[in-house]
Amino acid sequence: MKNILFTLFILTVCSLLYMGTALAQAPEIEWENSIGGTSDDRLNCIKQSFDGGYIAGGISWSEVGADKTEAFMGGSWGDFWVVKLTPWGEVEWDNTIGGSGSDYLNCVEITHDSCYIVGGYSTRCFGDKTEANIGDADYWILKLDTAGNILWQNTIGGTARDELKCIRETADGGFILGGESSSNISGDKTEEDLELMIIGLSD
Repeated sequence: MKNILFTLFILTVCSLLYMGTALAQAPEIEWENSIGGTSDDRLNCIKQSFDGGYIAGGISWSEVGADKTEAFMGGSWGDFWVVKLTPWGEVEWDNTIGGSGSDYLNCVEITHDSCYIVGGYSTRCFGDKTEANIGDADYWILKLDTAGNILWQNTIGGTARDELKCIRETADGGFILGGESSSNISGDKTEEDLELMIIGLSD
């Protein structure tokens, strides 16, 4: 009797292990797409849009070619590159956004009106950038319509280096921004540069 119970126990455990392994397996790939131009292109963020497609953002050094429809504008850190994909991963449109300096895109979000907000930092005014830099690098935020056209933009910073890392839409339709700053009181900055230490405590 003990042998029978042990055998049943082993069979049960093996069955559970098999089921667990099966459940833990990665899902099958539905589709994939390699997207880029003739040089270095880096993806930094991607979000699903309201139409079931995707909006991807990153930086690009590529000239026109392959999936890239606009030329590289210059700068050691490249240009913003925003790409809209269908639900099946096909490129709908792309937009290269930048100037002659370095433009580094860190974040993209979907807005309540189905448009897109993109943000990062920029080091120079030229090309798509309509406001002069305040410091070495400033937050650079742009709102794009559903076709990727620029609706508005804003350069925010102090007289040193300010790098936008994230952006979120707020309940009132505005936006909250977060990032790094080495600027003291100047430009849009109302507080001195501080070193922060964040500590997590347990109960």
